[in-house]
Amino acid sequence: MKIIPIAFIGALLAFPSSANENSSIGYKTVDLALQALKNKDGTNLSIQGGWTIIEDKEESSLVLWSFTPETHAAHPAAIKRKVLEKNQAIYIQMSALCQAKKADCDKLIKEFELLNKNIMKGSG
Repeated sequence: MKIIPIAFIGALLAFPSSANENSSIGYKTVDLALQALKNKDGTNLSIQGGWTIIEDKEESSLVLWSFTPETHAAHPAAIKRKVLEKNQAIYIQMSALCQAKKADCDKLIKEFELLNKNIMKGSG
């Protein structure tokens, strides 16, 4: 069995003050991202624990989108995790747009960073 190391490439986070510009996820708002991805050909949408999860296969990578449920403290928020392969290693590049209170957004990002680290540990 081949062991593939996974590295985590930092998190970029955009808060409401920067929502007027193009954010780190490529959309001005969480709702615009969700609507565009729902209507994009080749995406797979599922609901898991109230979260809207969208798989988007871009050119040479897989992008996993996680949208908070309405009941989540950091709603509305979108987490974009791009899975990249380079030199036989897997990397996760994460960016987010959170339009809730900064403290709730910070907590959400920490949760996803922990999730990414756990994925890396499990792969090694």
